[in-house]
Parts: sequence; structure tokens; C-alpha cells
Amino acid sequence: MVLSTNSEAARLADQLERSFHGGAWHGPATRETVAAISHVTAAHRRPGSPHTIVEIVRHITFWLNAAHVRIATGKDIDADADWPEERALTEERWKQAISELETAYLKLHSTVIDLEDTRLDDGVSGSDPTIRGLLLGTLQHTAYHTGQIVQIAQELSI
Repeated sequence: MVLSTNSEAARLADQLERSFHGGAWHGPATRETVAAISHVTAAHRRPGSPHTIVEIVRHITFWLNAAHVRIATGKDIDADADWPEERALTEERWKQAISELETAYLKLHSTVIDLEDTRLDDGVSGSDPTIRGLLLGTLQHTAYHTGQIVQIAQELSI
């Protein structure tokens, strides 16, 4: 889905869509990447690796939700809830993790579509104190971790 890009907020929403569902030039989108991974691969922890794929997916979900909350409410999030550990991942729990990732993306995307360009320089908490900076950082963060997931899955090939 390509949106009209007549405003900066619409362009940012379009970039979110491309990076999440497909059409980004950087490589596979987040949703198509995780959809191709089995729960066995998602749960496997490589020796010396701090996180599994499912933990990274939950981390991305956390920060998509955080961006949504920061823009929609102006409130901050409890960063202590980040990086939840996942034990005994079942196929059902993996599907749930993917569904929660999709829901977090959809909430943020909807918020950005409804965003007026005049709000992009409004302050928010986080490392870049504007909504624009938060959205650009969210795109960078998600792309980084999606690439990490691709790399882990290729190394595991299980």
C-alpha cells in the first residue's frame, strides 16, 4: 500500500509501510522477514548471542508501541519492560508475537497517517526530542533489527 505523499507525515507513514510490509529498497521488510521464520528458528539462541529472534521481535514491538504512545499521549514508557525473555516458544506463541508486532505497527502507522505536519517538531521524550526524530529513529531501529533477524536466520538455517 503506497500512500499519497503530499505531506511530510504522509511520507513518513509511507516509509513505515514500506519498511514493515514491503517495498523498501534496503531489503526484506520486517513482516515478510518474520513470516518466513519458524518458531524453532525464532527460539534458537546461538552460542554467545544475547538474544533470540523472538526476543528481538518483542523488542521491535516494544519500541513501535513506545513511539505510538509518545506521539498519541505525550507520555513516556517503562523501558524496564523492554527485552522480555522468551522461554519454551511454541508455534502458537510465535504467531502471537508476530500478531503483536503487526498490531504495534498498525497503531503507529495509523497515528502517523492522522498526524499533522505542524506537530512533527513537537517535543517527545527519547533520544531525539521531536516527533520527526522519533519516527526517523523508529524506522532506523526497525531496519537495523530486521537486518539482524535476517542474518541470524541465515546463520541458523534450521
